[in-house]
Formats: sequence, C-alpha cells, structure tokens
Amino acid sequence: MKAPRLFALTLLLVGIECAPYRSEAQELGQQAAHQRNYNNCLHGYAACNPSQLTEAEKPAVQEAAHQRNYNNCLHGYAACNPSQLTDSEKETIGNQATSTTAQNPAPRYYTNKDGQRVQSPTYYNKAPAGATAQCRDGTYSFSQHRQGTCSHHGGVAKWL
Repeated sequence: MKAPRLFALTLLLVGIECAPYRSEAQELGQQAAHQRNYNNCLHGYAACNPSQLTEAEKPAVQEAAHQRNYNNCLHGYAACNPSQLTDSEKETIGNQATSTTAQNPAPRYYTNKDGQRVQSPTYYNKAPAGATAQCRDGTYSFSQHRQGTCSHHGGVAKWL
C-alpha cells in the first residue's frame, strides 16, 4: 500500500516543480509571438495585427509605414499614397520627377519549389506579361503557386 502513495506523492512533487517551468516557457513563447507580430507590423507584412502592439511600439511602426510610402512615391511605385506625404516630401518628389527619370533595375530571380527559375516581385507602372498577382507594396509577382505569393511584400493585393 505504501508504493501507490509514494508514486502519487512523486507525481504531485513533479507537477509542482514543472508548473513554473511551463509558465516560463509559455511566457517566452508569448514574447516570441509578440516580437514576430511587431516585426510583421514594422515591415508592413500582411500578418501584422496592430491591435497587439504596445503604445511604445506604435510610433516606430507608423514611422516605418510612412517611410515605405515615401519610398514608393519617390520611385514612382503604384503603392504610393501622395496624400500621406508632407509638403517637403511632395516637393522632393516633384523635383526628382523633373530631373532625370530612373530606369528600373534588372529584375531578380529565385528558384521555386519545383526547381524553376521565377522572376522575383518587381515594380512596374502597369501589369507586365506573365505577372500572376500584384502585391500590396505595388510590386508584381510572377509566382506559379498561390502559397507564399507576395509573402515579403505585404501579401497579395489582387490576383491577375
């Protein structure tokens, strides 16, 4: 009769000793999930949940979004929203437009899961031949699979 009691007591002690470890692991997991969400918001990814940001994080995320929009406008990308620019930013963009126009850089490529060479998402003034989707950052994707399309470009804005 002593063996079952000893076993029960051992389980009880193990359970008590493991409980703080589990909550500590859960807390670390929650911190990691929060950090991933913050990074998603900071980079403008579709997986961002702004309601999970702290008040201290919101200004940095808003500044990053503003900077992305300014860069989109500066380069003439479709994702530009001129109404969100300051007057000095509008002036800078206007001055650049009257000077020499920049050529689009050569497109980059990646190898997809089928081993095929595919053009990486690229900015164009209108949908180019072969594009399958437009990403939220204004780039056009040439992805041959829906999964992962525009994953580093804010997600898919529209399928073509």
